[in-house]
Amino acid sequence: MMSEVKRRLILVPIDLHGIQREAVETLVRIARQLDRDLLGLVLEDIRLQQVADLPFTTEIMLSGGGERSLLRDHLSQRHSLVTTDARRLLNELAARDRVRLQFEDAAGHRLHSALEREGELDIFFPARQRWHVLAAQRAASGPPIRRLGVLLSHGDQDVHVIATARALIEAGLVGDVYVVAHRPPSQDQLRPLYRPGSRICVQSNLERDPAAVTRLIRHSPYDLLLLPRGCLAGVAPEILDAALEKSGGQVLVVN
Repeated sequence: MMSEVKRRLILVPIDLHGIQREAVETLVRIARQLDRDLLGLVLEDIRLQQVADLPFTTEIMLSGGGERSLLRDHLSQRHSLVTTDARRLLNELAARDRVRLQFEDAAGHRLHSALEREGELDIFFPARQRWHVLAAQRAASGPPIRRLGVLLSHGDQDVHVIATARALIEAGLVGDVYVVAHRPPSQDQLRPLYRPGSRICVQSNLERDPAAVTRLIRHSPYDLLLLPRGCLAGVAPEILDAALEKSGGQVLVVN
């Protein structure tokens, strides 16, 4: 009996911040169009648990004199509520669009736990800050990804980034396309991104260094930014974490 071919995954980390419906809808549409399964990585942030263990966050129980961590109880309750809502939403939308979905539990930071996973998987980071504003500005009949940012590194992974962008464009999920690179892309690279009536803007002055990449993520003007995973090499984890925390758009790291 032949074993089932292992399908590629898109991983989405879920932590105490949760994930908004608009982001989940976009994620599920991306997975359906790319024919990918989804993996929801439910994270218990060890940093918050460390804070909860500080002595000033405990109370003495009158019956028996035992201690109880007030903050830990609060975090546990919030973690349960947020992750339950996220699971319900993902299950609902994945079932609607017939996308296969699974969940795993893990402890760690959003970035570290996602990027340290082995295997050929892409990683979807929901926006923390302005996604609800961007969604509200989008016309009801417009595409869910009004502005798609495509970061090219002039490396082997660019092929996968362009193929991902093309699939989303052909599905009608994208409005305008913004290609960001160190030097002007070739016509052969840009051709798959063209669609009659759409606009492609090229910015070819991005420095190829970790600071420039993290600035782009932090100040992203795009609804969705696609970037090769290799662009994150050399970026300190805490710096990338901070950039993702402040990013105004979704980020899809293409492996």
